[in-house]
Amino acid sequence: MNQNNHIDQHLLLQYLLGKSNTEEKREIEEWLHKSEANRKQLERLEVLWLETGKLDPPPVVVDTAAAWQRISAKIDEVDKESGSRATGRVIRMQTFGWIAGIAATALIVFGFWWFGIFSPEEKLLLMASIEDVITDTLPDGTVVTLNKNSSLVYPEAFEPGTRNVTLMGEAFFEVNPNPGKPFIIQAGQAGVQVLGTSFDVRAYPDQDLEVIVSTGRVLMFHCNPQTGDSASVILTEGMKGLLSVGSEKPEVDLLHNPDELFWLNQTLEFRQTNLSEVITLLSKCYHVEIRLSNEEISSCRLTASFSAEPIELILQVIADTFYLELEQSNGTYLLTGNDCGEANR
Repeated sequence: MNQNNHIDQHLLLQYLLGKSNTEEKREIEEWLHKSEANRKQLERLEVLWLETGKLDPPPVVVDTAAAWQRISAKIDEVDKESGSRATGRVIRMQTFGWIAGIAATALIVFGFWWFGIFSPEEKLLLMASIEDVITDTLPDGTVVTLNKNSSLVYPEAFEPGTRNVTLMGEAFFEVNPNPGKPFIIQAGQAGVQVLGTSFDVRAYPDQDLEVIVSTGRVLMFHCNPQTGDSASVILTEGMKGLLSVGSEKPEVDLLHNPDELFWLNQTLEFRQTNLSEVITLLSKCYHVEIRLSNEEISSCRLTASFSAEPIELILQVIADTFYLELEQSNGTYLLTGNDCGEANR
């Protein structure tokens, strides 16, 4: 690489496809850190290559609302027939084999083969969670934790060159690194492409699509099937990507909710959050009733992290922080005081 900030575009393409060797990755990342203009150049090329099909496979369109309703209904039907309600399961969906039941429903709804995500020869598996959070390992070693009311379809064995799955609902992925086989998640009209990283994808029907990156680097993209226009954003550790309902442009979301990964790790992160918001969030997460004695203390601002602590301990920490009294009666918690004490002085 020369010193005038030019770089071979072929090297950049290999980098985005995850095919760079160690030396090439080091060289490109040094180039990216030289200037904001270099990073913007990579982003522009990324969008262009998505549009021209150099970054494969292109995204597909899935009616996620209809798909989830039909799959949920079919799972309920199977559970009733067996006399129990399963909270999570992995179901084999073999091509041209199991035509009846959930296999036929899922394959018709998703339209996987018509859109080219899976080939007719592939045997598909459905991971579905109804009432519990479940964890399973994909054929490549990737660990997936599936939130309640979510489903993931994936092949029994990934084909050479790529790893494609389709998600409805929410899941946390710990992708097993493999530079030669990008891991691609289809979620409605958007997609997420990674190599080896950990991140959360929230893709419920008729809701904003969210991607939260814990480690590594993620490409979040959207493609309009009518016009072929596409847009993308690169997310790195600690960043959150958002594709709003009705929008065609993913963007970085600077607002992080304290409970974004509570379903996964029981962790809450408060940053100068009003106590009124803290109480509302705690009530929702722990399914308890919490009250404040007056309006004066509702504006106290809390900065704290909690991980898998019982609600009694969390409330006691809050009470001690703001010099409040904690009372409990008939399953209801009450925080009393006149102001925020020394904490906000």
